[in-house]
Parts: sequence; structure tokens; C-alpha cells
Amino acid sequence: MTSPKKKKEIPGTKEITFKCRFCQQVKPLAEMEVLGRFYPPVVACRDCAKKEQ
Repeated sequence: MTSPKKKKEIPGTKEITFKCRFCQQVKPLAEMEVLGRFYPPVVACRDCAKKEQ
């Protein structure tokens, strides 16, 4: 039987987040995508990045 993997968190630290330029939602850094076709490059979440393609 395997146990679910837990995130290791160091006491006193926070998860890094960003705010999507398109949907204005705060999301974890792991969902960040940089849209390089804009100048300057724009940061968006995965969902909005897919919609913009």
C-alpha cells in the first residue's frame, strides 16, 4: 500500500503565487506560462495561455 506524497513545507515559508493578466486570479507558480509572442512578454495561467493560442 502506497501513501500519498506530501509536499515538504519548511515552517515559516509561503507558496509562491502570481496573478494572471487575463483572468485576474491568483494561481500557484507551477501554473505560470510566459507568452513570449507579446512584447514585453506576458505572464498568464495555463488555462488562459491555451485560450490565447
